[in-house]
Amino acid sequence: MSFKARDYLAPQFWPTWLGFAFFWLLTRLPYSQVMRIGRGLGWVMYRGFASRRRVTLTNLRLAFPELSDSEREALARESFSHLGMAVGETAWTWYRSIKHMSPATITGKEHVDAALASGRGVILLQAHFTVLEMCAAVVGSHWPIRAVYDSPKNPLFAANLLKHRSRHIEGMIDNKGIREMVRLLKRGQIVWYSPDQSVKATHGGIETLYFNQPVLTTSGTARIVRMTNATIIPFIPERKPDGSGYVFAFQPPLELDTRDLTRATQQVNDFLEAQVRTQPEQYLWLHKRFKPPTPAHDNPYRR
Repeated sequence: MSFKARDYLAPQFWPTWLGFAFFWLLTRLPYSQVMRIGRGLGWVMYRGFASRRRVTLTNLRLAFPELSDSEREALARESFSHLGMAVGETAWTWYRSIKHMSPATITGKEHVDAALASGRGVILLQAHFTVLEMCAAVVGSHWPIRAVYDSPKNPLFAANLLKHRSRHIEGMIDNKGIREMVRLLKRGQIVWYSPDQSVKATHGGIETLYFNQPVLTTSGTARIVRMTNATIIPFIPERKPDGSGYVFAFQPPLELDTRDLTRATQQVNDFLEAQVRTQPEQYLWLHKRFKPPTPAHDNPYRR
């Protein structure tokens, strides 16, 4: 469906339009300045978004109990700085060319090429790092990919997101669209997938551990591999701390024992956790990942 601005002229959408205008104005500046402004915007969000700050600090307390309160607070502030830079990257990929962004070095590209040459579909497995939007633009320039996503609740933002992402990738797949993922992978195509958020048991979530915390995790990765024989290629994006460049690393295939869905899903969690531990400041800690899997577990977000 094409994006039609006239469908979103009601007053309820005016704040979103103002946000788009800010994105456009921001990208009139040189990219290096956009990144500096992004870090400052991250500080503003840390101070102004109290509920998300509390979620972030709760997540960090559960994930890194060995850190002191001051160390976790410093990590939270840095994660918001990266979140602010992600805002700048999103704006740039929407309204400017990626040719004028900071350089991105890609390593391990041969792992993706080899999997595609074998005729198997490829699952690009990645944790939710804040450089996500930048990844779509860069990776989509090398291969035709489709990305699995959870559609934003704001319909104007959701429609605009699809419009701009379509500049860089082949299409988007709703995170409940297992059949579409299976169909594409059986045809030897690439699906970009980040299964590191909480999923209700009614939607296929199973009890596992993540950062040694009981959580519900989708068993979708293992089930899809079992149905398609797709190759899992882990993908780790890294933003240099000052926003001056990027390193996108594709790793050798991850083998799952899909005979046991719980064990295979735990393998995925363990691998994603290892990714996050290499650069926790760049992970998206805003989501309530550690929701209790059953009523018998305490809800850490209600404290």
